[in-house]
Amino acid sequence: MIDALLENSEALSSEFSRIFEYGPFDDSKRLHASWIMCMVALEHSSSQRQLAMCGNYTSAICIVRSQFEALTRAAWLFYAASDQKVDNTFSTLSELSQSADQKPNNAEMIRALEGKAPAQAVAMFSEFRDVQWKGLNSYVHGGIHALQRHGSGYPVQLVEEIIKSSNGLLTMTAMMAAILTGNEMIVKDIARIQHRHKDCLPDLLAY
Repeated sequence: MIDALLENSEALSSEFSRIFEYGPFDDSKRLHASWIMCMVALEHSSSQRQLAMCGNYTSAICIVRSQFEALTRAAWLFYAASDQKVDNTFSTLSELSQSADQKPNNAEMIRALEGKAPAQAVAMFSEFRDVQWKGLNSYVHGGIHALQRHGSGYPVQLVEEIIKSSNGLLTMTAMMAAILTGNEMIVKDIARIQHRHKDCLPDLLAY
């Protein structure tokens, strides 16, 4: 069952990957920064599937948090970040380390999206964080979830849920990238791709 889900997940990713051949519709720092973070989220998605294929489920779960954070930052940079915050993303690492200007945390970025990003997207970000965040943190920081699951083994249902969750984030990343292309046909195609691969998506996105 897991092998079939991973195979379908690869097919989903393959369809979405074509979007990233277009690039953002202009060369502004805001779009460029958001696009880069979409690419980071896409890389995390691919890595998550590879880890799951190897049976490295603890690591596969950990990387979903990074995938979510990269996607959230992509949306925040495009919809909500100030021009100064956007400019700061292109400062050198040494300059950033000396700056008093701190980037917002994940929860703050989601709150900043309210009233600026599409309401459905904000709701999805909020729901994912409310449901998944504490558990993901436990895995990332070597908490009780990682200890018990790695020790006793991962139920098939849990592995399937985490793969589908990652696929849901991949779908949201593809939609974000499609918006950044400025091409309405690409944006509309996201729903058709979702429908074709609904069996490997969480219920919230499987329509």
